[in-house]
Amino acid sequence: MAKLYPGGKKKAFNITYDDGVLQDERFVALLNRYGIKGTFNLNSQLMQEEFSWTHPNGMQVTRLSSERAKHLYDGHEVASHTLTHPYMHELSDEELYRQLKSDKDNLEKLFSREVKGFAVPFTYYDDRIADCAKACGFTYARKSEFTGNFTPCADAYHWKTGIYHIDSQLTNFVAAFLNTQEELAVCQIVGHSYDLDAENLWGTMELICAAVSAQEDVWPCTNLELVRYLKAMEGFDGINNSNQTLWFETEGRIIRLEPGMNI
Repeated sequence: MAKLYPGGKKKAFNITYDDGVLQDERFVALLNRYGIKGTFNLNSQLMQEEFSWTHPNGMQVTRLSSERAKHLYDGHEVASHTLTHPYMHELSDEELYRQLKSDKDNLEKLFSREVKGFAVPFTYYDDRIADCAKACGFTYARKSEFTGNFTPCADAYHWKTGIYHIDSQLTNFVAAFLNTQEELAVCQIVGHSYDLDAENLWGTMELICAAVSAQEDVWPCTNLELVRYLKAMEGFDGINNSNQTLWFETEGRIIRLEPGMNI
Protein backbone atom coordinates (compact mmCIF):
# COMPACT_ATOMS: atom_id res chain seq x y z
CA MET A 1 0.00 0.00 0.00
CA ALA A 2 1.53 3.30 -1.15
CA LYS A 3 1.31 6.48 0.89
CA LEU A 4 -0.07 9.55 -0.86
CA TYR A 5 -0.50 13.24 -0.16
CA PRO A 6 -3.91 14.99 0.21
CA GLY A 7 -6.18 14.59 -2.76
CA GLY A 8 -4.40 11.38 -3.72
CA LYS A 9 -1.36 13.30 -4.99
CA LYS A 10 1.97 11.48 -5.17
CA LYS A 11 4.29 14.46 -4.65
CA ALA A 12 4.41 17.73 -2.69
CA PHE A 13 5.84 21.10 -3.72
CA ASN A 14 6.59 24.21 -1.66
CA ILE A 15 8.55 27.42 -2.10
CA THR A 16 9.78 29.10 1.08
CA TYR A 17 11.14 32.64 0.83
CA ASP A 18 12.74 34.76 3.53
CA ASP A 19 12.78 38.41 4.64
CA GLY A 20 9.53 39.92 3.29
CA VAL A 21 10.87 42.39 0.70
CA LEU A 22 9.16 44.50 -1.95
CA GLN A 23 9.75 41.87 -4.65
CA ASP A 24 7.42 39.56 -2.71
CA GLU A 25 4.49 41.47 -4.21
CA ARG A 26 5.45 40.39 -7.72
CA PHE A 27 6.41 36.90 -6.52
CA VAL A 28 3.13 36.24 -4.70
CA ALA A 29 1.27 37.28 -7.86
CA LEU A 30 3.35 34.73 -9.78
CA LEU A 31 2.56 31.96 -7.30
CA ASN A 32 -1.13 32.82 -7.34
CA ARG A 33 -1.19 32.71 -11.13
CA TYR A 34 -0.11 29.07 -11.06
CA GLY A 35 -1.79 27.91 -7.87
CA ILE A 36 1.49 27.40 -6.00
CA LYS A 37 1.62 27.87 -2.22
CA GLY A 38 4.46 29.72 -0.57
CA THR A 39 5.83 30.04 2.94
CA PHE A 40 7.09 33.53 3.76
CA ASN A 41 9.43 33.98 6.70
CA LEU A 42 9.22 37.50 8.12
CA ASN A 43 11.03 39.76 10.60
CA SER A 44 8.28 41.85 12.20
CA GLN A 45 10.49 44.59 13.65
CA LEU A 46 12.29 45.16 10.35
CA MET A 47 8.90 45.41 8.66
CA GLN A 48 7.88 48.13 11.10
CA GLU A 49 11.10 49.99 10.35
CA GLU A 50 10.88 49.35 6.56
CA PHE A 51 14.54 48.38 6.80
CA SER A 52 16.64 48.54 3.63
CA TRP A 53 20.16 47.57 2.59
CA THR A 54 22.32 47.66 -0.51
CA HIS A 55 22.87 44.43 -2.42
CA PRO A 56 26.43 43.71 -3.64
CA ASN A 57 25.29 44.55 -7.17
CA GLY A 58 24.19 48.01 -6.01
CA MET A 59 20.46 47.23 -5.94
CA GLN A 60 18.49 48.58 -2.97
CA VAL A 61 16.62 45.86 -1.05
CA THR A 62 13.71 47.14 1.04
CA ARG A 63 11.46 45.36 3.52
CA LEU A 64 7.73 45.53 3.05
CA SER A 65 5.95 47.71 5.56
CA SER A 66 3.46 46.03 7.87
CA GLU A 67 0.64 47.79 6.06
CA ARG A 68 1.71 46.59 2.59
CA ALA A 69 2.28 43.04 3.85
CA LYS A 70 -0.93 42.71 5.84
CA HIS A 71 -3.02 41.09 3.09
CA LEU A 72 -0.30 40.19 0.60
CA TYR A 73 0.20 36.65 1.88
CA ASP A 74 -3.47 35.62 1.93
CA GLY A 75 -3.59 31.95 0.86
CA HIS A 76 0.04 31.41 1.82
CA GLU A 77 1.87 30.66 5.06
CA VAL A 78 3.42 33.38 7.21
CA ALA A 79 6.26 32.13 9.42
CA SER A 80 8.75 33.70 11.82
CA HIS A 81 12.30 34.66 10.83
CA THR A 82 13.08 36.40 14.19
CA LEU A 83 12.45 40.03 15.05
CA THR A 84 15.61 41.54 13.58
CA HIS A 85 17.50 38.83 11.64
CA PRO A 86 20.40 38.57 14.14
CA TYR A 87 23.42 36.27 14.19
CA MET A 88 21.95 33.54 16.37
CA HIS A 89 25.17 32.31 17.95
CA GLU A 90 25.66 35.76 19.54
CA LEU A 91 22.37 35.71 21.47
CA SER A 92 21.84 35.00 25.15
CA ASP A 93 19.10 32.55 26.05
CA GLU A 94 16.82 35.43 27.03
CA GLU A 95 17.39 37.35 23.79
CA LEU A 96 16.98 34.21 21.71
CA TYR A 97 13.56 33.59 23.28
CA ARG A 98 12.57 37.22 22.77
CA GLN A 99 13.58 37.17 19.11
CA LEU A 100 11.41 34.13 18.41
CA LYS A 101 8.44 34.63 20.72
CA SER A 102 7.98 38.37 20.11
CA ASP A 103 8.19 37.90 16.36
CA LYS A 104 5.60 35.12 16.55
CA ASP A 105 3.28 37.28 18.65
CA ASN A 106 3.71 40.32 16.39
CA LEU A 107 3.02 38.35 13.22
CA GLU A 108 -0.04 36.65 14.68
CA LYS A 109 -1.45 40.03 15.64
CA LEU A 110 -0.67 41.61 12.25
CA PHE A 111 -2.02 38.78 10.12
CA SER A 112 -4.78 37.56 12.48
CA ARG A 113 -3.76 33.93 12.15
CA GLU A 114 -1.57 31.34 13.82
CA VAL A 115 2.15 31.39 13.11
CA LYS A 116 3.57 27.93 13.69
CA GLY A 117 6.68 27.89 11.50
CA PHE A 118 10.16 29.27 12.15
CA ALA A 119 13.06 29.70 9.71
CA VAL A 120 16.49 30.52 11.10
CA PRO A 121 18.28 33.59 9.71
CA PHE A 122 21.74 33.06 8.23
CA THR A 123 23.20 29.56 8.67
CA TYR A 124 23.96 28.92 12.35
CA TYR A 125 21.63 26.42 14.04
CA ASP A 126 21.92 24.18 17.09
CA ASP A 127 19.84 22.28 19.63
CA ARG A 128 19.47 25.40 21.78
CA ILE A 129 17.60 27.12 18.94
CA ALA A 130 15.51 24.00 18.31
CA ASP A 131 14.55 23.81 21.98
CA CYS A 132 13.66 27.50 22.00
CA ALA A 133 11.44 27.05 18.92
CA LYS A 134 9.57 24.27 20.71
CA ALA A 135 9.21 26.40 23.86
CA CYS A 136 7.79 29.27 21.82
CA GLY A 137 5.08 27.03 20.35
CA PHE A 138 6.40 26.50 16.83
CA THR A 139 5.49 23.28 15.04
CA TYR A 140 8.70 23.21 13.01
CA ALA A 141 12.02 25.03 12.68
CA ARG A 142 13.72 25.27 9.29
CA LYS A 143 17.52 25.18 9.05
CA SER A 144 19.60 26.72 6.24
CA GLU A 145 20.71 23.28 5.02
CA PHE A 146 19.78 21.55 1.79
CA THR A 147 19.40 17.84 1.12
CA GLY A 148 19.63 17.86 -2.66
CA ASN A 149 16.97 15.12 -2.75
CA PHE A 150 13.21 14.59 -2.52
CA THR A 151 13.01 12.59 0.72
CA PRO A 152 10.91 14.36 3.37
CA CYS A 153 12.81 15.56 6.41
CA ALA A 154 12.23 13.33 9.45
CA ASP A 155 12.90 15.95 12.15
CA ALA A 156 10.49 18.89 12.27
CA TYR A 157 12.81 20.93 14.50
CA HIS A 158 15.86 20.37 12.32
CA TRP A 159 13.98 20.81 9.07
CA LYS A 160 16.06 20.68 5.90
CA THR A 161 14.81 21.64 2.46
CA GLY A 162 15.76 20.52 -1.04
CA ILE A 163 17.63 23.28 -2.84
CA TYR A 164 18.53 26.99 -2.78
CA HIS A 165 17.07 28.80 -5.75
CA ILE A 166 20.30 30.26 -7.13
CA ASP A 167 21.84 26.79 -7.35
CA SER A 168 22.97 26.14 -10.93
CA GLN A 169 21.18 22.76 -10.83
CA LEU A 170 17.77 24.22 -9.94
CA THR A 171 15.99 23.45 -13.21
CA ASN A 172 17.48 19.95 -13.39
CA PHE A 173 16.45 19.36 -9.77
CA VAL A 174 12.84 20.31 -10.47
CA ALA A 175 12.77 18.24 -13.66
CA ALA A 176 14.02 15.21 -11.72
CA PHE A 177 11.34 15.81 -9.09
CA LEU A 178 8.57 15.88 -11.67
CA ASN A 179 9.77 12.50 -12.99
CA THR A 180 10.60 10.73 -9.73
CA GLN A 181 8.61 7.72 -8.53
CA GLU A 182 9.83 8.06 -4.93
CA GLU A 183 7.06 7.63 -2.38
CA LEU A 184 5.97 10.92 -0.74
CA ALA A 185 8.55 12.87 -2.76
CA VAL A 186 8.78 16.54 -1.86
CA CYS A 187 10.46 19.44 -3.63
CA GLN A 188 11.15 22.53 -1.51
CA ILE A 189 12.89 25.57 -2.95
CA VAL A 190 14.36 28.20 -0.62
CA GLY A 191 15.39 31.76 -1.41
CA HIS A 192 14.62 35.47 -1.39
CA SER A 193 12.52 37.27 -3.96
CA TYR A 194 15.13 40.03 -4.34
CA ASP A 195 17.44 37.38 -5.84
CA LEU A 196 15.01 37.10 -8.74
CA ASP A 197 15.95 40.65 -9.68
CA ALA A 198 19.62 40.38 -8.74
CA GLU A 199 20.17 37.08 -10.59
CA ASN A 200 17.61 37.64 -13.37
CA LEU A 201 15.65 34.56 -12.33
CA TRP A 202 12.06 35.64 -12.87
CA GLY A 203 11.75 33.71 -16.12
CA THR A 204 13.22 30.57 -14.58
CA MET A 205 10.86 30.69 -11.62
CA GLU A 206 7.84 31.21 -13.86
CA LEU A 207 8.81 28.19 -15.96
CA ILE A 208 9.16 26.11 -12.78
CA CYS A 209 5.77 27.24 -11.45
CA ALA A 210 4.13 26.52 -14.80
CA ALA A 211 5.69 23.04 -14.99
CA VAL A 212 4.64 22.13 -11.44
CA SER A 213 1.13 23.50 -11.97
CA ALA A 214 0.71 21.35 -15.08
CA GLN A 215 1.40 18.14 -13.12
CA GLU A 216 -1.80 16.59 -11.80
CA ASP A 217 0.03 14.42 -9.26
CA VAL A 218 1.63 17.33 -7.32
CA TRP A 219 0.20 18.81 -4.11
CA PRO A 220 1.09 22.52 -3.77
CA CYS A 221 1.42 23.09 -0.02
CA THR A 222 2.85 25.31 2.67
CA ASN A 223 5.73 24.15 4.84
CA LEU A 224 3.33 23.88 7.80
CA GLU A 225 0.80 21.81 5.85
CA LEU A 226 3.60 19.49 4.77
CA VAL A 227 4.99 19.03 8.30
CA ARG A 228 1.55 18.38 9.77
CA TYR A 229 0.60 15.86 7.11
CA LEU A 230 3.87 13.95 7.36
CA LYS A 231 3.51 13.81 11.15
CA ALA A 232 0.00 12.40 10.80
CA MET A 233 1.22 9.84 8.27
CA GLU A 234 4.16 8.88 10.49
CA GLY A 235 1.77 7.96 13.30
CA PHE A 236 -0.41 5.74 11.10
CA ASP A 237 -0.49 2.11 12.27
CA GLY A 238 -3.57 0.83 10.46
CA ILE A 239 -5.85 3.27 12.28
CA ASN A 240 -5.89 6.98 11.48
CA ASN A 241 -5.40 8.43 14.96
CA SER A 242 -4.67 11.92 13.62
CA ASN A 243 -7.07 14.79 12.96
CA GLN A 244 -6.24 14.75 9.24
CA THR A 245 -7.56 12.77 6.32
CA LEU A 246 -4.86 10.37 5.10
CA TRP A 247 -4.51 9.07 1.55
CA PHE A 248 -3.22 5.76 0.19
CA GLU A 249 -3.16 3.76 -3.03
CA THR A 250 -3.54 0.00 -3.30
CA GLU A 251 -4.00 -2.07 -6.47
CA GLY A 252 -4.66 1.10 -8.45
CA ARG A 253 -7.39 2.25 -6.06
CA ILE A 254 -7.18 5.52 -4.07
CA ILE A 255 -8.17 5.19 -0.40
CA ARG A 256 -9.29 8.22 1.59
CA LEU A 257 -9.00 7.49 5.30
CA GLU A 258 -10.82 9.92 7.57
CA PRO A 259 -9.78 10.47 11.21
CA GLY A 260 -10.68 7.47 13.36
CA MET A 261 -11.02 5.10 10.39
CA ASN A 262 -8.94 1.97 9.89
CA ILE A 263 -7.93 -0.09 6.87
